[in-house]
Amino acid sequence: MMQVTQETREDWRVAAVRGRIDSETADDLEDQLRKVIAENARVAVDFRGVDYISSAGLRAIIQAARAAQGRNAEFVVCQLSAPVKKVFDMSGMGQILKVQGELPC
Repeated sequence: MMQVTQETREDWRVAAVRGRIDSETADDLEDQLRKVIAENARVAVDFRGVDYISSAGLRAIIQAARAAQGRNAEFVVCQLSAPVKKVFDMSGMGQILKVQGELPC
């Protein structure tokens, strides 16, 4: 199970993700992030509440980042939980995405 909550901090829209991002939830995550990106110029995705991410989840994040790039929106992922950080490190996602330790706002 996965859920996404949103809040505005300064000029950033923060999407806080909780739960598992896998083949069952990845498409929903991508859809939700695309909606946030369509309405905001600066989007931060908070991963501190994510305990698992699969390759399908990584694909969803990459697709969301591409959507942001296409809209000239700023897109960052931040506050990676230990399991997510491990997957990001092993997959090289840190070279593809802008990853920050803390929220940018």
